[in-house]
Amino acid sequence: MKPKIIVTTSWDDGHILDLKLAELLARYNLPGTFYVAPEDREFEESKRLTDKQILQLSRQFEIGAHTLTHPRLPKVSDISAAHEINDSKSVLEDIIGRPITTFCYPGGAYTQTHVREVRDAGYTYARTIQRYKFAIGNNRLTAPTSIHAYRHWLDLPRIIQVAKLNPLSTLEFFRNWDSLAIAVFDQTVAKGGVYHLWGHSWEIDAAGDWNRLERVMRHIAGRDNVSYLTNGAL
Repeated sequence: MKPKIIVTTSWDDGHILDLKLAELLARYNLPGTFYVAPEDREFEESKRLTDKQILQLSRQFEIGAHTLTHPRLPKVSDISAAHEINDSKSVLEDIIGRPITTFCYPGGAYTQTHVREVRDAGYTYARTIQRYKFAIGNNRLTAPTSIHAYRHWLDLPRIIQVAKLNPLSTLEFFRNWDSLAIAVFDQTVAKGGVYHLWGHSWEIDAAGDWNRLERVMRHIAGRDNVSYLTNGAL
Protein backbone atom coordinates (compact mmCIF):
# COMPACT_ATOMS: atom_id res chain seq x y z
CA MET A 1 0.00 0.00 0.00
CA LYS A 2 1.33 3.42 -0.95
CA PRO A 3 1.82 5.90 1.92
CA LYS A 4 -0.87 8.54 2.36
CA ILE A 5 0.41 11.98 1.39
CA ILE A 6 -1.33 15.31 1.94
CA VAL A 7 -0.21 18.70 0.66
CA THR A 8 -1.57 21.89 2.17
CA THR A 9 -0.38 25.50 2.00
CA SER A 10 -1.12 28.63 4.03
CA TRP A 11 -0.23 32.31 3.71
CA ASP A 12 -0.34 34.88 6.46
CA ASP A 13 -1.31 38.49 7.13
CA GLY A 14 -3.63 39.64 4.34
CA HIS A 15 -1.16 41.72 2.33
CA ILE A 16 -2.25 42.92 -1.09
CA LEU A 17 0.49 40.76 -2.64
CA ASP A 18 -1.58 37.74 -1.60
CA LEU A 19 -3.40 38.31 -4.90
CA LYS A 20 -0.19 37.61 -6.81
CA LEU A 21 0.42 34.54 -4.69
CA ALA A 22 -3.13 33.34 -5.33
CA GLU A 23 -2.51 33.56 -9.09
CA LEU A 24 0.52 31.33 -8.66
CA LEU A 25 -1.44 28.78 -6.61
CA ALA A 26 -4.19 28.76 -9.22
CA ARG A 27 -1.66 28.22 -12.01
CA TYR A 28 -0.58 24.96 -10.37
CA ASN A 29 -4.02 24.03 -9.05
CA LEU A 30 -2.79 24.06 -5.45
CA PRO A 31 -4.98 24.74 -2.41
CA GLY A 32 -4.31 27.70 -0.18
CA THR A 33 -5.56 28.97 3.13
CA PHE A 34 -5.09 32.73 3.49
CA TYR A 35 -4.94 33.89 7.11
CA VAL A 36 -6.11 37.49 7.03
CA ALA A 37 -5.78 40.15 9.72
CA PRO A 38 -8.25 42.65 8.21
CA GLU A 39 -6.91 45.64 10.18
CA ASP A 40 -3.24 44.59 10.39
CA ARG A 41 -1.37 47.48 12.03
CA GLU A 42 1.97 46.37 10.59
CA PHE A 43 0.93 47.52 7.11
CA GLU A 44 -0.35 50.77 5.72
CA GLU A 45 -4.01 50.52 4.78
CA SER A 46 -3.07 50.66 1.10
CA LYS A 47 -1.04 47.45 1.56
CA ARG A 48 -3.89 45.48 3.13
CA LEU A 49 -6.43 43.45 1.21
CA THR A 50 -9.72 45.30 0.84
CA ASP A 51 -13.03 43.66 1.72
CA LYS A 52 -13.71 43.20 -1.99
CA GLN A 53 -10.31 41.52 -2.51
CA ILE A 54 -10.85 39.21 0.48
CA LEU A 55 -14.20 38.20 -1.00
CA GLN A 56 -12.49 37.64 -4.35
CA LEU A 57 -9.90 35.35 -2.74
CA SER A 58 -12.59 33.42 -0.88
CA ARG A 59 -14.19 32.29 -4.14
CA GLN A 60 -11.23 30.02 -4.88
CA PHE A 61 -9.33 29.68 -1.60
CA GLU A 62 -10.00 29.24 2.09
CA ILE A 63 -9.97 32.34 4.28
CA GLY A 64 -8.82 31.95 7.87
CA ALA A 65 -8.58 34.46 10.71
CA HIS A 66 -5.29 35.91 11.94
CA THR A 67 -6.64 38.27 14.62
CA LEU A 68 -8.02 41.70 13.82
CA THR A 69 -4.87 43.87 14.07
CA HIS A 70 -2.07 41.24 14.22
CA PRO A 71 -0.73 41.60 17.78
CA ARG A 72 1.38 38.93 19.46
CA LEU A 73 -1.34 37.57 21.72
CA PRO A 74 0.80 37.01 24.85
CA LYS A 75 1.76 40.70 24.77
CA VAL A 76 -1.80 41.99 25.10
CA SER A 77 -4.36 41.56 27.87
CA ASP A 78 -6.61 38.52 27.93
CA ILE A 79 -9.57 40.78 27.17
CA SER A 80 -7.81 42.27 24.15
CA ALA A 81 -6.74 38.82 22.96
CA ALA A 82 -10.31 37.54 23.18
CA HIS A 83 -11.46 40.58 21.20
CA GLU A 84 -8.83 39.95 18.51
CA ILE A 85 -9.71 36.25 18.22
CA ASN A 86 -13.48 36.66 18.16
CA ASP A 87 -13.87 39.88 16.21
CA SER A 88 -11.56 38.82 13.42
CA LYS A 89 -13.83 35.82 12.88
CA SER A 90 -17.01 37.87 12.78
CA VAL A 91 -15.54 40.58 10.54
CA LEU A 92 -14.30 38.06 7.98
CA GLU A 93 -17.56 36.11 8.09
CA ASP A 94 -19.43 39.31 7.30
CA ILE A 95 -17.12 39.91 4.33
CA ILE A 96 -17.26 36.45 2.73
CA GLY A 97 -20.71 35.35 3.91
CA ARG A 98 -19.50 31.96 5.16
CA PRO A 99 -18.21 30.54 8.46
CA ILE A 100 -14.53 31.02 9.30
CA THR A 101 -13.23 27.84 10.92
CA THR A 102 -9.43 28.22 10.80
CA PHE A 103 -7.10 30.50 12.74
CA CYS A 104 -3.38 31.29 12.80
CA TYR A 105 -1.58 32.72 15.85
CA PRO A 106 0.39 35.85 14.82
CA GLY A 107 4.09 35.10 15.08
CA GLY A 108 3.14 31.65 16.36
CA ALA A 109 2.82 33.14 19.85
CA TYR A 110 0.11 31.83 22.16
CA THR A 111 -0.68 30.49 25.61
CA GLN A 112 -3.16 27.84 26.65
CA THR A 113 -5.60 30.66 27.46
CA HIS A 114 -5.52 31.65 23.79
CA VAL A 115 -6.02 28.06 22.68
CA ARG A 116 -9.17 27.92 24.82
CA GLU A 117 -10.37 31.23 23.39
CA VAL A 118 -9.83 29.92 19.87
CA ARG A 119 -11.80 26.77 20.68
CA ASP A 120 -14.61 28.71 22.36
CA ALA A 121 -14.83 31.09 19.39
CA GLY A 122 -15.73 28.12 17.18
CA TYR A 123 -12.53 27.50 15.27
CA THR A 124 -11.79 23.85 14.51
CA TYR A 125 -8.17 24.26 13.35
CA ALA A 126 -5.45 26.69 14.43
CA ARG A 127 -1.95 26.88 12.99
CA THR A 128 1.34 27.64 14.70
CA ILE A 129 4.73 28.30 13.06
CA GLN A 130 6.40 25.13 14.31
CA ARG A 131 8.29 23.61 11.38
CA TYR A 132 9.64 20.23 10.20
CA LYS A 133 6.53 18.35 11.25
CA PHE A 134 4.72 15.99 8.91
CA ALA A 135 1.46 15.22 10.65
CA ILE A 136 -1.57 17.25 11.68
CA GLY A 137 -0.53 16.88 15.31
CA ASN A 138 -2.33 15.70 18.42
CA ASN A 139 -4.15 19.01 18.90
CA ARG A 140 -5.75 20.60 15.85
CA LEU A 141 -5.73 23.95 17.67
CA THR A 142 -1.92 23.99 17.84
CA ALA A 143 -1.16 22.48 14.43
CA PRO A 144 2.44 22.52 13.16
CA THR A 145 3.84 23.09 9.67
CA SER A 146 6.57 21.56 7.53
CA ILE A 147 8.38 24.30 5.60
CA HIS A 148 8.40 28.10 5.70
CA ALA A 149 9.08 29.77 2.36
CA TYR A 150 12.01 31.64 3.82
CA ARG A 151 15.66 31.05 4.70
CA HIS A 152 16.14 30.40 8.43
CA TRP A 153 19.63 30.67 9.87
CA LEU A 154 18.75 28.62 12.95
CA ASP A 155 17.51 25.62 10.97
CA LEU A 156 20.95 24.17 10.30
CA PRO A 157 20.56 21.10 12.59
CA ARG A 158 17.32 20.11 10.86
CA ILE A 159 18.80 20.86 7.43
CA ILE A 160 21.68 18.49 8.19
CA GLN A 161 19.12 15.78 8.94
CA VAL A 162 17.24 16.40 5.70
CA ALA A 163 20.56 16.30 3.82
CA LYS A 164 21.42 12.98 5.52
CA LEU A 165 24.79 14.37 6.64
CA ASN A 166 25.87 15.10 3.07
CA PRO A 167 27.98 18.30 3.22
CA LEU A 168 27.17 19.48 -0.32
CA SER A 169 23.45 18.90 0.13
CA THR A 170 23.56 20.64 3.49
CA LEU A 171 25.16 23.71 1.92
CA GLU A 172 22.65 23.72 -0.95
CA PHE A 173 19.66 23.42 1.37
CA PHE A 174 21.02 26.03 3.76
CA ARG A 175 21.54 28.57 1.00
CA ASN A 176 18.36 27.83 -0.94
CA TRP A 177 15.10 27.26 0.93
CA ASP A 178 13.43 26.15 -2.31
CA SER A 179 15.85 23.24 -2.68
CA LEU A 180 15.21 22.37 0.96
CA ALA A 181 11.44 22.52 0.44
CA ILE A 182 11.69 20.20 -2.57
CA ALA A 183 13.88 17.71 -0.70
CA VAL A 184 11.49 17.71 2.25
CA PHE A 185 8.57 17.10 -0.11
CA ASP A 186 10.36 14.18 -1.74
CA GLN A 187 11.03 12.64 1.66
CA THR A 188 7.37 13.11 2.61
CA VAL A 189 6.31 11.35 -0.59
CA ALA A 190 8.58 8.43 0.26
CA LYS A 191 7.45 8.10 3.88
CA GLY A 192 3.92 9.51 3.83
CA GLY A 193 2.47 12.32 5.91
CA VAL A 194 1.37 15.94 5.70
CA TYR A 195 3.50 18.46 3.80
CA HIS A 196 2.52 21.96 4.92
CA LEU A 197 4.16 24.85 3.06
CA TRP A 198 3.52 28.34 4.40
CA GLY A 199 4.80 31.88 4.18
CA HIS A 200 4.07 35.55 3.56
CA SER A 201 3.58 37.12 0.14
CA TRP A 202 5.25 40.38 1.24
CA GLU A 203 8.26 38.43 2.56
CA ILE A 204 8.62 36.51 -0.69
CA ASP A 205 8.47 39.76 -2.61
CA ALA A 206 11.01 41.51 -0.37
CA ALA A 207 13.48 38.64 -0.84
CA GLY A 208 12.87 38.41 -4.60
CA ASP A 209 11.82 34.80 -4.13
CA TRP A 210 8.87 34.46 -6.52
CA ASN A 211 10.87 32.21 -8.85
CA ARG A 212 11.92 30.05 -5.92
CA LEU A 213 8.33 29.73 -4.78
CA GLU A 214 7.14 28.82 -8.27
CA ARG A 215 9.87 26.21 -8.53
CA VAL A 216 8.55 24.56 -5.36
CA MET A 217 4.92 24.77 -6.49
CA ARG A 218 5.77 23.27 -9.85
CA HIS A 219 7.49 20.35 -8.11
CA ILE A 220 4.78 19.54 -5.58
CA ALA A 221 1.75 20.01 -7.86
CA GLY A 222 -0.20 17.48 -9.89
CA ARG A 223 0.87 14.28 -8.17
CA ASP A 224 -1.53 11.37 -8.65
CA ASN A 225 -0.89 9.87 -5.21
CA VAL A 226 -1.23 13.14 -3.29
CA SER A 227 -4.34 14.65 -1.66
CA TYR A 228 -4.39 18.44 -1.96
CA LEU A 229 -6.33 20.02 0.90
CA THR A 230 -6.92 23.38 2.55
CA ASN A 231 -5.93 23.72 6.20
CA GLY A 232 -9.57 23.45 7.21
CA ALA A 233 -10.01 20.21 5.30
CA LEU A 234 -7.22 18.56 7.27
